[in-house]
Amino acid sequence: MRSFQYTLLSLALVAAGCTSYQHPQPNEAKEALREAQRKPAPPLTLPSAVQSELLALPAPNLTPPPVPEKRLRIAAQEVEAADFFGSLFKGSRYSVALHPGVSGLITLELKDVTLSEALTTVADMYGFDIQRRGYVYHIYPAGLRTETIPVNYLMMARRGMSRTTVSTGGVTNTNSNDGSSDFNNSNSSSGSNNSNSDSGSQTTGNGTRIETDNEADYWRDLREALQTLIGNGEGRAVIVSPQAGLVTIRAYPAELKAVKGFLNQSEEHLKRQVILEARILEVGLNEGYEQGVDWNGLSATWDGNKGVAGGTLGSDKVGNENVIFKAIGGGAGFAISDGNFNVAVNLLKTQGDVNTLSSPRVTATNNQKAVIKVGSDEYFVTRASTTVTTATGSEPVVSPNVELTPFFSGIALDVTPQIDEQGRVLLHIHPSVIDTEEQKKSISIGTATPLELPLAKSSIRESDTVVQANNGDIIVIGGLMKTDKKEVVSKVPLLGDIPWVGEAFTNRNEKTQKVELVIMLKPTIVESNTWQQELQRSSELLDKWYPAGP
Repeated sequence: MRSFQYTLLSLALVAAGCTSYQHPQPNEAKEALREAQRKPAPPLTLPSAVQSELLALPAPNLTPPPVPEKRLRIAAQEVEAADFFGSLFKGSRYSVALHPGVSGLITLELKDVTLSEALTTVADMYGFDIQRRGYVYHIYPAGLRTETIPVNYLMMARRGMSRTTVSTGGVTNTNSNDGSSDFNNSNSSSGSNNSNSDSGSQTTGNGTRIETDNEADYWRDLREALQTLIGNGEGRAVIVSPQAGLVTIRAYPAELKAVKGFLNQSEEHLKRQVILEARILEVGLNEGYEQGVDWNGLSATWDGNKGVAGGTLGSDKVGNENVIFKAIGGGAGFAISDGNFNVAVNLLKTQGDVNTLSSPRVTATNNQKAVIKVGSDEYFVTRASTTVTTATGSEPVVSPNVELTPFFSGIALDVTPQIDEQGRVLLHIHPSVIDTEEQKKSISIGTATPLELPLAKSSIRESDTVVQANNGDIIVIGGLMKTDKKEVVSKVPLLGDIPWVGEAFTNRNEKTQKVELVIMLKPTIVESNTWQQELQRSSELLDKWYPAGP
């Protein structure tokens, strides 16, 4: 009877173990995506007062077609401005209102032009401020005028810095008072004086440093640009209100027109956006590829069946290769027809094991730095000193002072895009992968026993470069390599697990493998239908990951 119960229990456990877990369907997410794709653009509605006026008009099919504007032939030789405008509007359906200050002599000859074209020409040539309000033209003299223009931008100032430093040799700058340490490539000095008894020393070494500053203070730059555009003197003024998003200009009509054109183009360029998708990969290179990923070998396998539609980074749109870029190396670029990274990743798998470290994605505006940081901070000792306290009749007491500083360990990527009118993106890219470990150091600083300090040991792989790519191209940065060492343990089953004795049945080998860091970055310029395409892609991914049940 007991064996029968055990048999039933075993069968129940086996049945439970065979039960498959079904992931819950993200029905709400799918429905929200479908609703966003189906949702039409909101209709344009008119105010009720305007709508009531429109309803009182005849039906659209009864509205007479617009009367074509009459073409004029104008010839004037040193004609007074008031007489010129009076004659110009004679016989026209428009009325004219002249400011008392309108004066001067007008000379021009125009053929086959409309009234609006003639007025625009006169305004450009003689500086008159001509404004149309309904069927009445208001003409003001060529003097200073004040106009307020809205500017839609955030009230903020941003500053970013990207720094890459390579130091070869001891480079220190120490001071006995604060223990500071700085990098310096040129100075070597030491000194002391009687007032503060400071002493310092500095040792120099060779090194390379690349610093990239990105400072954006739009409202300050806008004020300076507008002031330069309209000039100074004669009552001209520029008033900028970042809180209200307004710019008030006092200038001549021609200068006001130039200011409006500048602001329109400036706002158009500022609001350009780009979606930056990145893949940060580690490729454990196979035997025969210890020198790094063979990009030429990969290019030999590219064909249309694999969805690759582009060439190397630095190629033009017709596929002509940039010989200079090929000579200096630095990776390759792909234009992938299906819009994802799968083709490039699959090609890399032919040369080693691919491990995806991170897949960040961010949207950035024109000339604004975007930073992606994934990792953790851990505190390590960066400075140690002692304080000696002596009391009367007692032994001196030495107290250690330790300063802790956070060290980052993980992945950091900062990108600054610049988008032009032809759909090309100029990118400043600074990726870095940092592995920080703790190592013990024993330091004797006057205490009875040496201090054992947990210091930081960092392994850094980073690059700093400026590249240009077309919309949708994939930029690949490679060549950042390291050597991984790991212990491979093989043992006889059961016997190898016996304490003490198991070592006789265990074999330990140290395996060395070259690992290359590969960074892929794809810029996609945001256009009118970009977000709709992104919604469609997200919906397809959800359907792929969570297919609908039968």
